[in-house]
Amino acid sequence: MLRKILALSFLCLILLLPANALAQPVPPELVALPPHVVQSGETLFSIAQRYGTDVTTLARLNHLSDPRHIYVGQQLSLVAEPAGVDLRTWDTHRLQMGESFSWLARRGGLAWETCAEANKVLNSGALLVGQQLLLPPTAAPTMLAVAPAQATPLLQALRHNVPFWEVLRLNPQPLYAGAGMLLPGEGAAPFLPYPLAALDLTPQPIVRGQTAIVALETVAPATCEVRYLDHVEPCYAQDPTHLFAFISLSPMLDPATYPVNLQVRSEGSEMALELPLVVSPGRFGYEVINVSSSRQHLMDPSLLQAEREKLDAIALIREPQRYWQVPLLYPVQAAISSYFGSRRSYGGSYNSYHSGVDFRACTGTPVRAPADGVVVLAAPLVVRGNAIMVDHGWGLVTGYWHLSKIDVTVGQWVSREEIIGRVGNTGLSTGSHLHWEMWVDGTPVNPLQWVEAFYPFPAPAVPPAPVAEQYDHGPQ
Repeated sequence: MLRKILALSFLCLILLLPANALAQPVPPELVALPPHVVQSGETLFSIAQRYGTDVTTLARLNHLSDPRHIYVGQQLSLVAEPAGVDLRTWDTHRLQMGESFSWLARRGGLAWETCAEANKVLNSGALLVGQQLLLPPTAAPTMLAVAPAQATPLLQALRHNVPFWEVLRLNPQPLYAGAGMLLPGEGAAPFLPYPLAALDLTPQPIVRGQTAIVALETVAPATCEVRYLDHVEPCYAQDPTHLFAFISLSPMLDPATYPVNLQVRSEGSEMALELPLVVSPGRFGYEVINVSSSRQHLMDPSLLQAEREKLDAIALIREPQRYWQVPLLYPVQAAISSYFGSRRSYGGSYNSYHSGVDFRACTGTPVRAPADGVVVLAAPLVVRGNAIMVDHGWGLVTGYWHLSKIDVTVGQWVSREEIIGRVGNTGLSTGSHLHWEMWVDGTPVNPLQWVEAFYPFPAPAVPPAPVAEQYDHGPQ
């Protein structure tokens, strides 16, 4: 009789429970975000940052030929997000050495599957240092440590003077030597080899034709260099313990994962790290350039080669001081008529690419310096017409071709927004326009990356303007 009463009681209890109490957890499903309405002062870059995506994705979703041209009130389609999650409240995080996706998800109080859904991550074990992730706000600050040999949660709690139950909550998986572990508190994570205190790599993948940034902080004054592909490039010092290096990628580079070797020297010691850099293909257009018969002689290969070598030699300047800050200014306010990296054909095969950005503007339109710098070339050239090059420091050099007028001289200091020349149609040109070119450590890169705040560089420490003799390249 007692068994029957217990059985009936259990059955009644089940019937009284809410219908979803016994349901299995359902993984989040992707739902479409409502369109974003462009507000005054917004750019496609700021909108992409808000929703945890990128300019290229938004431009592709909304069929934008020119990402600069959005207008107030325009409705933009957005990427999808997990149901019940407001990605606008999430923060952007760059994956640091030793961090794992599951730890970061737990830190925000969500299952890793939800975070993976929001970040479109299929394999959480294949994330790379420097990769940008969108994560929920952290309820409490945590730091990352490395578990030593024979580590246990209790020993780690005693060693770091934190509550034992907090170590268990943050690290439900067994610990082992070399494993990353989360601890309550703030501060630098003690997992980097000496003399590194912090290491950062811009989000991956990097589109070929762009520039990746390696940033490091050391516990003592240091120098460093990076080796990648066939390049050996120095690090530039913001101060003795904060260093930056640039990885500049040709738009013709094959998409793949490339090793970047970082060497750091400090107080007689030296350490080396190898970081993977994932390069994606990007999207480049194809253009056929029809040169008028009066300018066909400018297509002489020997002429083109000689002028390119001259400019490349000047672009190899490695000024240890920095005069620029991102975002750089656009040199002219005009529509873009040809993008960097476009494959070009001059009556034959597509065997070259556009090494700059063309702006369609009328002859005489003012051309302005996008950042402070020193003029290193100001002269008429055969192919590029009236030309100017400006050294902005830290290996960043910009060039301006086909000008109708040059308003500066070699060695002259120019300030951001200062007029340096006028748009024209000189040299090998098919119409009035400005060709804007940029080199970083001697490699042509996409200038449009630099007109956005793509990396949080500190403010430059600007020394007195250099003397003109430093930039005397002889007769132009």
